[in-house]
Amino acid sequence: MKFTKKILSAAVAMLISVAAFAETYYVSVKNSNLKAKPAGSSKNVLSVQYGDPVTWVKTDGNWTLVKKGNTEGWISTNAITKRRIIAGSKVSTDAKEIALAGKGFGDGMDMDGNGNNYAAVNAVEKNSVSNSANESFKAKGGLKAAE
Repeated sequence: MKFTKKILSAAVAMLISVAAFAETYYVSVKNSNLKAKPAGSSKNVLSVQYGDPVTWVKTDGNWTLVKKGNTEGWISTNAITKRRIIAGSKVSTDAKEIALAGKGFGDGMDMDGNGNNYAAVNAVEKNSVSNSANESFKAKGGLKAAE
């Protein structure tokens, strides 16, 4: 009986210590999806919106595993921030930060060394592919979405 109490006490202490280190981040893009795996083509497990709080689990390269409620999923590290976001509130920021966020880039990601040349990104954003063309391409190429 004493052994069981010791194990239970140790488990409770471990859970408390893990909870103490849990960091809250906030979704910093209009909307995004948590992914089953750290890949853009992976299955969506949950949709998240601007300002939603998520709990950091771990980071692997450009992807971060987060938890929202009882659901865990991967999100681009650039789509979350430690800064608390209050949806609908006025936020004070500078033009460079707004330009970076609008292009999906975060701090430390310069396109041309000075952070204000997005010609390549703008050109790519003008391209689009219909769902039927995308499905046809995947079928002909034998591509499968990651799960």
